[in-house]
Amino acid sequence: MSRLLATLIALTALGACATGGEVQDGAVATNHSQRGNSVDRQARARIGRADMLTQMAFWAGEYQSFPNDLEAARRFSEALRLGGRANRAAQIAGEALGRFANDGALMITYALSQIAVKNPQEALRPLALVAQSEPENWRARSALGAALDQLGRFEEARRAYSEALAIAPDNAAILTNLGVSHIMAGEPEQAEPVLRQASGLQNAPPETRQNLAVALALMGRFEEAEQIERIDLPPAQAAANIAYLRGLLSDSRRWGDMDRR
Repeated sequence: MSRLLATLIALTALGACATGGEVQDGAVATNHSQRGNSVDRQARARIGRADMLTQMAFWAGEYQSFPNDLEAARRFSEALRLGGRANRAAQIAGEALGRFANDGALMITYALSQIAVKNPQEALRPLALVAQSEPENWRARSALGAALDQLGRFEEARRAYSEALAIAPDNAAILTNLGVSHIMAGEPEQAEPVLRQASGLQNAPPETRQNLAVALALMGRFEEAEQIERIDLPPAQAAANIAYLRGLLSDSRRWGDMDRR
């Protein structure tokens, strides 16, 4: 089951990525303790080029030293989310919202983190608030669709994606989420053209093609699905993924277990 979860979740809304280990909130980047209590803007500008584990450590130190600094709160919570520590990201973002109650970026990070840990109900209100206050924010609407999908409210999710696409047409992230919505609703035939459109866009992430492969496999087109998987994965892993899908589809009990949310 775990092998397929990363494919069926709307990852382009969540922006998850793996890191090589853990970081403690008290960890700090090199020279942070030597800077005194002033913010080092140059160090903050440079840290974005570092690996995610280093970024998490750096922003942990910044947030510890400057808890009332909005940038530190935003960047620490978002680094935790992108580093795969969604529970902690939601905790930090929620804590910071107590001081910066109307900050849209914090609300989105909080909401996306809740979606990542399968707690979509907690994501609805902050995303709706951002969507209302920021009419051009497609990201909030796309994330709202992902939360609604997790709740099985597919028609409402599609409306959220339509609103997002009206703001950002031909956006691979939104289209991928829309395709995943159709997969989750048991509509792979409708998912295929959406995911093919997204896959043809220049900025399409690997998750777009992986979800397209899932849609094809659900329609029994296993060879085609495996060829698409091989674009981003080693042949052995692509074959294993498709074999796993075949097994799920051949056993209604296993498929039912995977489909429950």
